[in-house]
Amino acid sequence: MVFRRLANRAGASEGTATASERTAVAPALELAHSALAEGRYEAAFATLEGAARRQRVRAVQARYWLHLAACYALYGLDGLENGVPALKAAVAAEPQMVSDPLYQALYWEFDAYRGASASEVKRGLRAIPGDMPPIAAYHAGAALLAVGASKSALRRLEPLRDDALPTYLVWRRWSLLGQAQEALGEWSSAAIAYGAAVDGAPASERGPELLAYASCLLELGRIDEVLAVLGDVDEEALDEVDVGLMRYVEGRAQLEAGNPNRAHELFVEARAFDAEPDMGFSLAYATGQALVALQRYDDAVAVLREAVAVAPAEHRAFAQHEAAIALMESETLDEAVPLLEEVLSDPGYPHRGEALADLADVRLRAGDFEQARSDAERALDLGAVAPACLVLGALAFEYYHLDEAVRWYEQALAASQAGDPVWVTAHQMLADVHAQRGDGAADRVLRHALLALEHTEAASEWRLPLEAHVTRARALLGGHDRVLN
Repeated sequence: MVFRRLANRAGASEGTATASERTAVAPALELAHSALAEGRYEAAFATLEGAARRQRVRAVQARYWLHLAACYALYGLDGLENGVPALKAAVAAEPQMVSDPLYQALYWEFDAYRGASASEVKRGLRAIPGDMPPIAAYHAGAALLAVGASKSALRRLEPLRDDALPTYLVWRRWSLLGQAQEALGEWSSAAIAYGAAVDGAPASERGPELLAYASCLLELGRIDEVLAVLGDVDEEALDEVDVGLMRYVEGRAQLEAGNPNRAHELFVEARAFDAEPDMGFSLAYATGQALVALQRYDDAVAVLREAVAVAPAEHRAFAQHEAAIALMESETLDEAVPLLEEVLSDPGYPHRGEALADLADVRLRAGDFEQARSDAERALDLGAVAPACLVLGALAFEYYHLDEAVRWYEQALAASQAGDPVWVTAHQMLADVHAQRGDGAADRVLRHALLALEHTEAASEWRLPLEAHVTRARALLGGHDRVLN
């Protein structure tokens, strides 16, 4: 879960200007466009404002004010203070300016930043007669994106061609496309769009686009690429919020790469920066995951409780489930039960089967075998095959039904990936089960114990029993790793 500021940046157009007005405005506008393309915003503002104040033809003056308002729209919400007065100045100079498509698109863009609803902005933009000029359509897309209408924004932005926009708007359009696709969970398309934005942005603007690009690559699991992209970011050019975001993205990449210590360090650094509101949850959640991976379960429980407290509704069950796992690992079973039950009450949670298997595991550890079996069988029906089979195997082993235990653990193996926790646990348990079957199963004991040892850390409580299994099995096999014919 990566949260990014939607800093919608825009530009200016010729709208429906008359030929004489376009001719009069063109020199100053070209200078302003050149400045914007180079990231020299103050120069662009000064050029257009100076031209507006010097101009005596009111229609031309109005168009300068309109383009100045469009420049301030580059700043998104922060452009309201100066952008709205510029827009008003355009109408004051020429009342007919209200019918210009660019004026109307900017009006609704600023209104979106002031808190207008999606329905209001959509309705206002639909009222603009005729086909919008490309740059007015761009601003309409920015307005729709600002109110969360991502699909509508894409319908405005996707038909636009790069050659229909001034240079300084080309990469911004790609950035807006990326933001809309990211909001819709279309990570591959978003990554392509952000990659294009990175390629076209001036050096001063590349940092946030690189972060957005890296965030999409992270969601796609392209971890090596994430770290390479972050290596291209000029951190000194970022504000504190973006530095915090960079630490978070890199931390998640390190966690996925199997480096929880480094990930935790980065999350701690990220939490020290002034994070934007949405980052409070995502940082707490990711920090909790890193602490679980480090087996610091008590610390994980504390920070995951923070995540639960601030979680958006759609992420609450994820945080509760992660907190329950930490509580289980810290042997605080009585507190894990109500959390798992609440997770199971969320019909939209996509991992209800796994949560039910975890609840079965809690019941098993607490000695409630009957309820553990019922929960595990229901989890199996919900598709959580591997964890459910572990519980059912443990129940069979508890009653010394060894053949049944073997069948369940082998099903767990078949439903898991080599090296993952369920796979390792199944091999550990199979080594134990076959050891109980007697000396004739020594080759199976040895095979499962050796596979488990490859993924069992030296500090694990399983290490010594597995090594003992290996020693005894090899002795029974005459020093070999299998029965010789």
